[in-house]
Amino acid sequence: MKTDKVCSSELKDNGRLMTPLMDWSFKFIFGTEQSKPNLLGFLNMVLMPESPIVNVHFLNNEVIPVSPKLKGTVFDLICEDGNKDKYLIEVQNQRADNILDRIIFYTCRLIERMGQKGDQWDYSDIKKVYSICIMNFTFGDKAKLRRDVQLYYTDDKEQYSDKLNIILLQLPYAKSFNMNECKFYYEYLLSLLKEMDKEMKTKDQLKQEVAQTQLSDEIKEYFYSIIDTAHIGSLSEKERLQYEANLKSYRHTMSCIRYAENKGRAEGRAEGRVEGRAEGRVEVAKALKAKGVDVAIICETTKLSADEVDKL
Repeated sequence: MKTDKVCSSELKDNGRLMTPLMDWSFKFIFGTEQSKPNLLGFLNMVLMPESPIVNVHFLNNEVIPVSPKLKGTVFDLICEDGNKDKYLIEVQNQRADNILDRIIFYTCRLIERMGQKGDQWDYSDIKKVYSICIMNFTFGDKAKLRRDVQLYYTDDKEQYSDKLNIILLQLPYAKSFNMNECKFYYEYLLSLLKEMDKEMKTKDQLKQEVAQTQLSDEIKEYFYSIIDTAHIGSLSEKERLQYEANLKSYRHTMSCIRYAENKGRAEGRAEGRVEGRAEGRVEVAKALKAKGVDVAIICETTKLSADEVDKL
């Protein structure tokens, strides 16, 4: 029988990668001081700024509510660049009620956070806020990988302000099977995250796919860095145990959600069949009654009561 130590060694040596869309692993790949170059590449690829973002520092990812009656908000990642512009990055694996309103609320909370106490403050310190939400599901009726939200005048579509920016990324629309179909760097990045999330390919297999693209050597090295950071074999024993524990919890939660969704659909179908049968009996009773069939026979045929038949 193999010992736990041998099993641990095997886990480290088979090129297995972390699933990047789990909170713990996403923060490990993009949200630590060591992985900050990965985050900078992420922001520059998604936002495509005129001047590259060269440095950021992480902020407390909890927004304290202004009222004790309100709930605090904990984000996946919040960081700030040298201009004090703020970036909020979230990963959503399951649809939630009012998801778009939720993102607006969280983005505005970051803007509200910039306010200063005292009557001398004149709102001049409000900086740009970018909310980037990676959705591992689709929403709405437009099959688009990316949707950008900003503030515009309704009459002539001119921009009202560039202070509030929301980027919605629907991961299912990423072209995961052919990275050469991608047009922008962020599409390559999302395609890579999607492939990693499937947990079907090893570190070397994904690196080979990146190597075969037409990307520059600099961009390839960036993707290699993400793959290397996500390699389970590069984790310390403590980090690996943390990852495995979070992965177990994540899979359990997702399994419970899928079970609830499947049960709800099954109950809905069953309810629909019951309602369909009831409607069918009513229609039959109406037809028999119109032909002058005796009420007792109608009740026996449709299982409706005499009172129900009389009311038709």
